[in-house]
Amino acid sequence: MKRLCYLLLAFASFWGCIPENGLVEALELGVEDNAPKFPAEEGTYSLKVLSDGLFSASITDGDWLSFAGTGSRSVEASGDCALDLVYEMNRGMRRTALLRLERGRKVVEVVFTQEGFFAADILFPDKSIMLESSAGDASVKILSLYRDDELEIEVDYDGEQYWISNLHKVNNYLCFNVSDNNSDKPRTAVISLSCQSDPKVGAQVQIQQLGREMVLKPLSFAALRDMQPLEGTMELEDCFVIEGIVSGDNAQGNGGEDLNISASSQDLTLSERTLYIQSADGSLGFRVILDTPQDNIASRYDHIRLMLLGTELKCSENPLRYDIVSVTRANILSLEQGAPSDLPLKEKSIASLTDGDIYTYVRLRDCEIPVRKGPFVPIDIRHTALMHSYPMVIRDINGDNSHIMTNLSAAWQRDGEGLPQGSGSISGVIVHETCDNFEWDQNKMEEKLSEGVSAEYITGTGDIGRYQIRPFTKEEIALEEDFSKGFSSLLMEIRYFYNQDDGKLVQNFADGRLYSTYPAVANPMMDSSVKGLLEVINGAGELGNMLVWRDWTHLGPMENGEISDPYRGNGVVDYYGVQSEWEPYSGVATTALVLKSSAWYSNSDWKTLANAWTAIVSTEGLTRDNFPLSVQFGVFNGLGQSIGAPRHWRLEYSTDGSLWKAVSDYTVPDFPVLSNRKAWQCPAPKYISITLPEDPALLDNSQLRIRLRPYVNKGGNSTTYDGGSIISGKESAMNYFAIRYNK
Repeated sequence: MKRLCYLLLAFASFWGCIPENGLVEALELGVEDNAPKFPAEEGTYSLKVLSDGLFSASITDGDWLSFAGTGSRSVEASGDCALDLVYEMNRGMRRTALLRLERGRKVVEVVFTQEGFFAADILFPDKSIMLESSAGDASVKILSLYRDDELEIEVDYDGEQYWISNLHKVNNYLCFNVSDNNSDKPRTAVISLSCQSDPKVGAQVQIQQLGREMVLKPLSFAALRDMQPLEGTMELEDCFVIEGIVSGDNAQGNGGEDLNISASSQDLTLSERTLYIQSADGSLGFRVILDTPQDNIASRYDHIRLMLLGTELKCSENPLRYDIVSVTRANILSLEQGAPSDLPLKEKSIASLTDGDIYTYVRLRDCEIPVRKGPFVPIDIRHTALMHSYPMVIRDINGDNSHIMTNLSAAWQRDGEGLPQGSGSISGVIVHETCDNFEWDQNKMEEKLSEGVSAEYITGTGDIGRYQIRPFTKEEIALEEDFSKGFSSLLMEIRYFYNQDDGKLVQNFADGRLYSTYPAVANPMMDSSVKGLLEVINGAGELGNMLVWRDWTHLGPMENGEISDPYRGNGVVDYYGVQSEWEPYSGVATTALVLKSSAWYSNSDWKTLANAWTAIVSTEGLTRDNFPLSVQFGVFNGLGQSIGAPRHWRLEYSTDGSLWKAVSDYTVPDFPVLSNRKAWQCPAPKYISITLPEDPALLDNSQLRIRLRPYVNKGGNSTTYDGGSIISGKESAMNYFAIRYNK
């Protein structure tokens, strides 16, 4: 049997038994990996064994591990082979198992480690329990990696003292006694278990005891919703109880919407105070808002029993959704640790979403992020008091659009990686959230002003669609990284450009034209074929990329609110595959700006409504199978103190260059005015995706035209969203433009 030396050295050394003739018999036995590690989810593992004969294998510690196909914990095998093992889901903490291999006197041990859903070294699987009012014995399960003599127990009472006694640990249970509760109200205590050598390591369990004659009244999700069928808020003054599953948490900083209170302040605790709970079948859900972050003791996948006494049920319409507010940890009767498999999964397309899906966990299938530039949250972080979460546009294979809602505090929002460019699924809780920075309702503002509300404190008017999705981990944005692994491709795209000094892809600013950077040709001005271009029509040939135009698409990484490496670049490459041309605006870690070839292209000549951005592209070779076609772009008006550019725009197309057909209207926000911030100003590009109608004339057309133009003479001013006229000389800009088709 041929063996290479380095392969032999990778395995445990071999010792044999000594036969009667005194010669040493070398026995071969080893493994490729003697310390495999598994994730918390269940799965299989193939252990490669190197042996020159018969050997036995037995699992001596760890009942969660077995041999595949047999369910046995011991097998025999011979020669070089692979042992297939099955490991169960670990709903608790990290754990180990031991596999012992024997061949004669040769013994090899393999230690398997499996991560748990909880990384803590001390854990109460049930974080809250409810007891009857009468005295008696009670216990709660505990998991710990420490010896009993290393643990310290404390009790903290909320109100009445010392009704818990005789605390002691028996095996994996913490046991205690409770006295009678003669009050008409429930009482609460928190038991803390910590490590004596490191008090920071510990866990807590909430113990509640019902008041005398208190009777819990279970309610279904539907029955609770029926109690408040119309918009409004009602107080719940009875011991109603609902049971559900917690579908998300704030472990990666995206647990819920951080609410704007005014144009300069936010409630940044709301994400920590938000729970989404849904019924066991996933058909209905509630958003639960707790009073403080400390009240939120639940974790994702927990099975929760929530008592509604003292809370409020809030119903909102268009779309219909329900919040439970004024909730404290005392309302949490019980929390039983769950697992991902406990959460029902609904798979839907964007168009099939209904109001019943709001606050439930859904997987949106066949989706993509149709913007190939920047991070998930491309915000100028000098203005985070104005905007703390970002709606990144998504579309699905049918051409329907929505948004991923991502907080500036989310772990992946600017982690040094780019947006995934392929397609796949996106999972999370369906929500209805507004974004004043993208849209603004001037009529609602006028109503609030007439009611005496200060303009500074008017928020929540920015409707960006009926449904959005809020993921809780980056892994739930399960899109392919590779652009080629998507359902769509590009007719044209402009995501960067170079001036003549760069010696790369030359853009002709003199005649007001930008050429497609994907697909692209090396010298578009010398190539007579139409590869895709964007030009200013009736704009006096003005097209600019001045140094003042900056781009907040730097990828990070961001740590503690600052870009930790401002010179890393933003990850977008040019036609030649060069990335070094991208430069940060400065070394200041808090700017997150990209300068030079950052692809803000602007025009300030909007004196008449005949002026427009116009794209010309070829659709030759496309058929009905390539529908739908769609257009994506990133826009904003002005910079710093500059306001007054057009607010209301329209996308149109022409198949013959003369007759134009309207497709969709949209608005372009103003960049924040530093000395006079308004809720409707946006410190980021607003990315938009518009699907074109399935008009056969769009296909096989050598010069399809798409134009973006102002259609009403309205712009912003210092006091209103669109109460002024368009001001000459005020720039409107784009940092991205693309036209897609399905492959």
